[in-house]
Amino acid sequence: MSVRNVFTRSGAGTDHDEDGPIDGAAEGPPPSRSPGPGRGRRRGRLHVVLAGAGAFLLVAGLLLRFYAAPQLIAAPVDLYEQDTLVSPHASYFDQGALVTRNNVRLTYTLTVRGDQDASTSTTGVWDSFASLADPKRHNVINTVYQRYAFDRRTGQLSMCCGASVNDSTTVRQSGIGLFWPIGTKKQTYSVFDNNSMKAWPASYVGEAKDTGVKTYEFVQHVPATLVDQMTGVPTSLLGISGPSKNVVANRYYQATNTFWVDPRTGVLVDEEVQGQSYLTGPTGQGKLVAANFDLQMDQSSRQSLANQANKNAKSIAEVSVLGPVGLGILGLIALLFAFTPWRHLRRQPHDPDDEGPSHFDLLPGSASPDD
Repeated sequence: MSVRNVFTRSGAGTDHDEDGPIDGAAEGPPPSRSPGPGRGRRRGRLHVVLAGAGAFLLVAGLLLRFYAAPQLIAAPVDLYEQDTLVSPHASYFDQGALVTRNNVRLTYTLTVRGDQDASTSTTGVWDSFASLADPKRHNVINTVYQRYAFDRRTGQLSMCCGASVNDSTTVRQSGIGLFWPIGTKKQTYSVFDNNSMKAWPASYVGEAKDTGVKTYEFVQHVPATLVDQMTGVPTSLLGISGPSKNVVANRYYQATNTFWVDPRTGVLVDEEVQGQSYLTGPTGQGKLVAANFDLQMDQSSRQSLANQANKNAKSIAEVSVLGPVGLGILGLIALLFAFTPWRHLRRQPHDPDDEGPSHFDLLPGSASPDD
């Protein structure tokens, strides 16, 4: 094929120009290439696949948000936490020296460990050990061992899985224990107090920022409650007049507890316990203060709990918000492509007549069209 058959210039004709069509030259526009039936069927199948994938992603997002997320968001069972509360100006009766110690520093140490083997997808089991002590004199004033079984979302205690207080399974645990409900509300909750071994109302009183975490504040009043009976207590220690003799003394406990709870996660970020334990005679006469304290959580424990609250809140957001939203967006994109006519997205055929004259040399030695 000659170069003239492909490239022609106006005003540059030869003898062959007048003789008619040149061999091999195209006589009109090239035929259009319309898609065959096979390609149409393939595109139809792709539309169906995209529509199905989009619907699946949308449904998966809704299920994750409203069904799976509530099941996945729950209290941890692999927990290990140690918190310390301090009362710098407390008093207590030293049984070894038979004297009352005033203005002493008492520490309350709470260690909590999750029992993964006993826990299930809905029920958490935690073991805790609490000790109130005078570290300077190495005196232990009181200890409480408790095994909690609770709903991993609502925090409600139950009497299963060996739940006990000081190894006694007869103590009925009810209300909320150490873990508060995920999505704590501004209302009154029944909260179990392990010193009085009963549940008492904890009323919502307001919001407060604690260690960078927005919390709900609850106050619980524990009335004077008989918690134990002690034999062999001299009446002289109780302040009862007359000759001293040994009696069975009643031990009472009363307190005002304040809780600061992260409402997003149910994590108890901070706590204060203003409590008193005292003894009286068999008929209520006399009184001996066994311990009087105002325990406040130290900064290290508060920071550790705040970090745990923020970590749990991030996990909850990923499961309940980011995951469903991401799946929903992908589903909508797939449906958009599935139902958008592809003919509007295809590139139109190239028409050489729409182009202006070329100003580039087509072949070496060829003249410009303007010559």
